[in-house]
Amino acid sequence: MALGVPKLKLRRKSSPKKQLLEQLGIKEIDFGERPAYLEEYMRKISEELGETPELVDKPSSELKRARKFNVVYPVGGGVFIHAYTPKDPLEAFNIYGVIEPPRPDAKLLRLIDEALAIIISEEHTPRSAEEKKALLLTLIDEVITPVDEGPDYGELLEKGVTVTKVPVKRDEIDYLKYHVVRDKVGVGVLEPFLRDPYLEDITCNGAGPIYVVHKIFGNMKSTAGFKTHDELDDFIVKLGEKIGKPISHARPVIDATLPDGSRINIVYGKDVSLFGSNFTIRRVAKIPISVTQLINWGTFDEKIAAYMWMMLREGMSVFICGETASGKTTSLNAIAAFIKPTAKIVTIEDTAEVVLPHPNWTRELTRDTGRPETSVTMFDLLRAALRQRPNYIIVGEIRGAEGNIAFQAMQTGHPVMATFHAADLTRLIQRLTNPPISVPKTNMDSLNIAWFQSAVYTKTGLLARRVIAINEIIGYDPASDGIAAIPVFTWDPVEDRFIFAGKGASYLLEEKIGTMRGLTKREMKIIYDELEMRAAYLRELVNRKIFEYPKVFKAIVYADRVGIETALKRIRQGQLDF
Repeated sequence: MALGVPKLKLRRKSSPKKQLLEQLGIKEIDFGERPAYLEEYMRKISEELGETPELVDKPSSELKRARKFNVVYPVGGGVFIHAYTPKDPLEAFNIYGVIEPPRPDAKLLRLIDEALAIIISEEHTPRSAEEKKALLLTLIDEVITPVDEGPDYGELLEKGVTVTKVPVKRDEIDYLKYHVVRDKVGVGVLEPFLRDPYLEDITCNGAGPIYVVHKIFGNMKSTAGFKTHDELDDFIVKLGEKIGKPISHARPVIDATLPDGSRINIVYGKDVSLFGSNFTIRRVAKIPISVTQLINWGTFDEKIAAYMWMMLREGMSVFICGETASGKTTSLNAIAAFIKPTAKIVTIEDTAEVVLPHPNWTRELTRDTGRPETSVTMFDLLRAALRQRPNYIIVGEIRGAEGNIAFQAMQTGHPVMATFHAADLTRLIQRLTNPPISVPKTNMDSLNIAWFQSAVYTKTGLLARRVIAINEIIGYDPASDGIAAIPVFTWDPVEDRFIFAGKGASYLLEEKIGTMRGLTKREMKIIYDELEMRAAYLRELVNRKIFEYPKVFKAIVYADRVGIETALKRIRQGQLDF
């Protein structure tokens, strides 16, 4: 049994989806807290494992350190996830078991399809995914008749008679609704995965099981997947049509956004993928992770956060760099809350991942039609952004020629934040100064801060994200034909702590911010005192467990409105409640 895990609660807050359905006068599917199919699953798996899974509301973060675990938790819509260590010690992967409501008879589903096709009309034009779900649930109620015993659906089909009122057993109605909505409006077999907030990545490498990266349990093999290549190909073609990105052998590779905002990359067919079609989904949180949460997790400390608070308030340009899955976008979303709340911000992305709390926010996405004359690239949007007079431009990920435009934007007084693939300062400069970006070395000082982040193993042996260095770019040194930079913060892997270079070490704090504020060399202590106060304020928020992104943003806005010294004093006195 897992220890220190909260038990499943009987009452939960109403979800946004449920509120919408209630507004439309539609009752959401109610499976109960422990439906019969879950009880049956628990009984069978207990016999198989020799141990009963523990039913919990959510998996505890303490389970990250557990060598063995066996928990079941709900993800909504009657779907449960069973995360467990397999009984066979030779099995390399821990198991991600998907527990869904039982699938109704295929003949019944066919009859429902025929009945829905008859009553649906042009009047039914829902605008959003939630409205589509709500409409479909209403139409299902119109075409079914609850009965105590279900008929022989095969016999009804053989008669060839059009059935407008399909008899369905009362105890199967909720199951029917789940699967019809899952397949018609949702994403089919992927629905349970997209419901789980603890997943980071979802991967299908061809026919066989789907693999996931879990925030608590790491890499896992799921019990769901595709039996044949044909089944997988058919699923991918239908998914492409649903998300408005048709895929074919002529256009086998696409990047797209799923209805929940997650990023998906699809490679179709055996001619370009030897193991058959594959896809990878990167989950995107609808509400970003806050600065205080990342401080609490140890991604960076409060002094780094306070430093970025001061830098972004003064319009410094920042590149957040690292390898794939190092948490670059998560950190960008978190520290973007430090930008002035009144700032006009333009974000430019291939897929929508940046989420901001600022009201004056213009959000732009590229468009890939497969034809240059109708496609809209990052380069096009970044060039257009320069005419929109933004206070900040945020680029989801710089890869090519748009990088040169970003530097032109910085030179004309438009601060830029962006993510960038580079493991360290040397590689960052190499990529920026060589084709296709080709920024002249003499222009490198337009970029103020290079932030480097990585997925590392800490001293506890756990894989975690850490900011490994923050460098201030001073400028081009003609004597060495190199770029002068100062490492202001570094990470000590032995102690798992962050080291600040100390007072007098920051060129930006003293020569940029200090100068803008009219401070003399003797008065520079004021800058470092402010840094300490902002760090102390953020630490107070962490200690009080203020982790929700909107609350943290309010706390940041409040501190800037009344002054950091006053805000720190009031929060220590317990006068603030966000």
